[in-house]
Amino acid sequence: MSEYAPQGSEKEGLYNGSVAEIIAGFIQEQGGDLLTRERAALQARTKGVVAAEVAFDVPEALKYWAEDAIMQPAGSPLIKGKKAIRELYKQYFESGLLREFSGVSSHLEMAGSGDLAYEYGVNRMVLAGDNRDLLDVGKYLAVWKKINGEWLVVALSF
Repeated sequence: MSEYAPQGSEKEGLYNGSVAEIIAGFIQEQGGDLLTRERAALQARTKGVVAAEVAFDVPEALKYWAEDAIMQPAGSPLIKGKKAIRELYKQYFESGLLREFSGVSSHLEMAGSGDLAYEYGVNRMVLAGDNRDLLDVGKYLAVWKKINGEWLVVALSF
């Protein structure tokens, strides 16, 4: 019997919990919806950055990076900041060094807060060699953070 409905009324059997339980259920439901929306938004951003990289579009690719982001290419020094990342993109995309690029996300994990996530997957690059093109298939790990309402890459290792 509900303590909030008069005994014998039609509302008596509707809910037998406390107001706190009702609020907790609402918050949990809203949080789940929020995470679903954030996951969809982030998946769209991951596809967007890969599409820009596949097209060798430096200005578009940079839209997905935080100002103070870091990049850790295998066998190379740490690259810090969007300006340095721009230079690396130019080196790869505009010099003719990189002939093909693709990336496929294998897993995306989001924090319960909905503002921090990581993603890992496989990348494939065809690089120009002296006598023939070289295929490099590797793995990557990207950390995404929601900054001012927008998902941005804050760290990438590949």
